[in-house]
Amino acid sequence: MLSYIVRLVQEFEQEHGVHPNLLYLNEQHLQHLQEGLREGNNLQRVRDILHMDIVLTRESVHPHVLWTQTAYQLAG
Repeated sequence: MLSYIVRLVQEFEQEHGVHPNLLYLNEQHLQHLQEGLREGNNLQRVRDILHMDIVLTRESVHPHVLWTQTAYQLAG
């Protein structure tokens, strides 16, 4: 899962010239990601590692990333 997300981030950066700040996942994606990072249930640690906020949604069939000004302003 981590390699997939890294690829999404790289493709996004190449296309838009900015690191995404939001990662959309469903609960299963998050579970696989946490297992791969060996971070257990520590969602904040996963966010710190990825440098992105995580949005959990049931509608997310595949993980995807994006950048929004709102998330950027909240972080700053």
